[in-house]
Amino acid sequence: MAQSGGSKWDAFRKLSPDEAAEFAARVAELAKVGVPLGVGLRTMAAELPRRRLSNVFRAMADRVDAGDDLLAVLQSQGSRLPPHLCGLIMAGVRSGRLAEVLEQYAALQNDQIELRRRVAIALAYPFILLLTTTALVAFFGGIIAPSFSKIFRDFGTALPVITRVAIYGSPPLACGLAILVVLAVVVPLLLWGTSVFRWLWPALYRVPMIGSLLRWSHLSRFSRLMGLLLDQGVPLPEALRLAGDGLRNTGLFGGCRRTASEVEQGRPLDESMTARRQFPATLVSMVRWGQTMSALPDGFRAAAEMFEGRVRSHGNLLETTLLPIMFLVIAAGVGFFVISLFLPLIFLVQVLS
Repeated sequence: MAQSGGSKWDAFRKLSPDEAAEFAARVAELAKVGVPLGVGLRTMAAELPRRRLSNVFRAMADRVDAGDDLLAVLQSQGSRLPPHLCGLIMAGVRSGRLAEVLEQYAALQNDQIELRRRVAIALAYPFILLLTTTALVAFFGGIIAPSFSKIFRDFGTALPVITRVAIYGSPPLACGLAILVVLAVVVPLLLWGTSVFRWLWPALYRVPMIGSLLRWSHLSRFSRLMGLLLDQGVPLPEALRLAGDGLRNTGLFGGCRRTASEVEQGRPLDESMTARRQFPATLVSMVRWGQTMSALPDGFRAAAEMFEGRVRSHGNLLETTLLPIMFLVIAAGVGFFVISLFLPLIFLVQVLS
């Protein structure tokens, strides 16, 4: 009974990127060896350590054994399988290159996971420093400053301006930093956990250094997906929608949908993308080159390589510049608070002596 409940709960959850990569790799293995689909899926389900992915294979095997075709089997999984992955599977079946398509998709997913890991590491250092700074300021404002303030009042010591700023300014500063910490945790959860808040992405893209890193990462994934979908003969409007579904929780989703509608109405892809602020001029120029040379998938792949290079360079820049800057800011802040407290102490010692 517990397993059934878990399966029902899993039906509402989409496979994670690493689960989607493993799913594609496993189905590619089945397509290569030519094992009957139902038997192969059930065998995979029995040996997979991940319960959610095992449930997907087992449910698909049940539908295959019941006589459903591949389209019905994929549709039976509802929201668990990403729409762009289902589209790639159907395109691979039509072209007779299912194993090759899924291997390329698994490689794409693994590359994107590694890219996402680099982004996460690059953003982790500033967050840890921000958290440390918040804790230090809160400790100073909540414990040290009140004690020193009481000592100075008891001795009737006149406080210099810098000391008054440190004592009375530390509580609101700690509150402000705490709000930044909360936002740094809550905003990513809202953005990556649901597509409802994707309207926040344009503002987040404008954050210095961090915004560019996130934007290039999303554009890289979009370009890779478009190149892969178009290579398999997926019609351009459908490819745009499927790529948009693969980026549902980002600011590119709406742009992909609107561009797909305009392309269906006969507008050239490069013109439609030019009118969308989600697509930078560098991507449009690569698309225009691909259209001119009748090599649109190559144009998207070239754009993806360019964006991946930018992600790496921005990540390195973030690690080599932002981290030392934040260290200097923390050191300067600590020095400011130490000086602000010891100035009246020195004056007090001189008076008492």
